[in-house]
Amino acid sequence: MLSIPKIIDTHQFGRMRAGAAYYLHGTRDALIETGTSLSAPYIMDALPDDVEIDYIFVTHVHLDHAGGAGALAHRYPHASVIVHPRGRRHLIDPTRLVESVRAATGEMFSLYGEAIPIDAGRVHAADDGERFDLGNSIFIEAIYSPGHAPHHLCFFEPKGRMLYAGDAAGALRDGVLYCTTVPPSFDLELSLRTIEHLRSLRPKRIFYTHFGPGDDADRLLASYANLLKRWAEGIDTRRGQMSLPELIDDVLADTNLVPAGFDEHMRPELAMSVRGMLGYLERVAP
Repeated sequence: MLSIPKIIDTHQFGRMRAGAAYYLHGTRDALIETGTSLSAPYIMDALPDDVEIDYIFVTHVHLDHAGGAGALAHRYPHASVIVHPRGRRHLIDPTRLVESVRAATGEMFSLYGEAIPIDAGRVHAADDGERFDLGNSIFIEAIYSPGHAPHHLCFFEPKGRMLYAGDAAGALRDGVLYCTTVPPSFDLELSLRTIEHLRSLRPKRIFYTHFGPGDDADRLLASYANLLKRWAEGIDTRRGQMSLPELIDDVLADTNLVPAGFDEHMRPELAMSVRGMLGYLERVAP
């Protein structure tokens, strides 16, 4: 029996279909992703009143993915919170994380809410390949997937070949892929290696945090690798030729990189992705 996830809209940044969490019902129940702390009430309202969550999986500790973990851990006191080892300390004490997000997001920071600390005994640092048993022969496997961030995990359900990709495979909005190359630690080479590793798992469907399921997973992963390369080239050819605001505007006007008529609400997020790729390029080739 396959565990078909319930998609929960997290109302990220006050918008519909911008962020998702996934509820898996089995002998043990699980959430994958938590949105921001402002998302927690939407997630709680979407879950059955009598549910007891056993696992809260977060792909990485950026606040649009893990900011709600503290509030949800408080609501579901038996849940273990599963995170990459490099992200564990930030869930226990989010002070440095919050300051990093403030520096990276600028005027968008207020949209991310707060981050509530989680008791250390409830935060589990997952090993690469570690499996978590949801019962009924359903397992969730943690996959180390650096690139978007060094503390990034994907989660794979091998029976249904379902991949919960966080930001490792980009964002899928209305069938269109967008880059998720945000500061401060995006790494193109690691991202491309991660994509090849994810392809080797032969997933059938990708469940994107931004937003929803995508079929033909191998095609989507290959397409995202190609988009990342074009994104890097487009930014690299422009850097040093214009100011940062001009560079951002020029990249976002390039329909080879961003489709014409994209939702203008996405502009601040896409601008962050320009800055993240620019930071990577300046580190590897000053």
